[in-house]
Amino acid sequence: MDIIPVLDIYKQKVVTAVEGNRHSYKPIVSSLYSTTDPKQIISTIKKRYKPSIIYIADLDAIIDNKVNTKIINDILIDFPEIKFWIDTGLNILKLKKRFMNYHSVFCTENSIGFDIDTNNKKKHVCSFDYKKRILGNVNLPRLLKYLPKKIILMDLEQVGSSKYANFKMLRKYIKYSSKYELYIAGGIKTTLDLNRAKSLGAKGVLVSSILKKDCLPRLLIQKRKNQPIN
Repeated sequence: MDIIPVLDIYKQKVVTAVEGNRHSYKPIVSSLYSTTDPKQIISTIKKRYKPSIIYIADLDAIIDNKVNTKIINDILIDFPEIKFWIDTGLNILKLKKRFMNYHSVFCTENSIGFDIDTNNKKKHVCSFDYKKRILGNVNLPRLLKYLPKKIILMDLEQVGSSKYANFKMLRKYIKYSSKYELYIAGGIKTTLDLNRAKSLGAKGVLVSSILKKDCLPRLLIQKRKNQPIN
């Protein structure tokens, strides 16, 4: 199972999520990092956990439509061995070249439906954003033939909260796991959560709080694809 660290970047700093309320995000405070600089934090995560994938949410792009083009270009150049899933809120990211380690995240939150169809040939990951229901003008069963292979089930109310992960949502959509790789995001706090997500059939999980608290066993995140969690 893939364990994917999440970084939220806002005003050139890594910030901490607060239940999906993006205007309430604050600069990250963690015993693991002595900085809020995105590249320095990625370097620390790389040395400690050796992840194969890192998820980046560009909140400047999502909130203010101002894409962090330079920061993201620099990250892709400096860490070619890591795959980056990058969410810019459907805003266009102007890259210096065609990076092999870049995958755009197409989120339903701002989607009007048909745009998933028009983006179906691009290399991207689709995030189904959830707040008591899937946000945006989308319906998973009706869009099956247009979706990419990797789908994130992201419960925004669980992100950065004290609430438990929304395994109910995973159970609802796991019937599609034979064709799609499903990832769960929001509320993953313990190794028990990791094991439960795996037992329910998730391809991977996105983690932030558990990483910030530095309570994620190194051996777990260093596992590569198709290797079981012990």
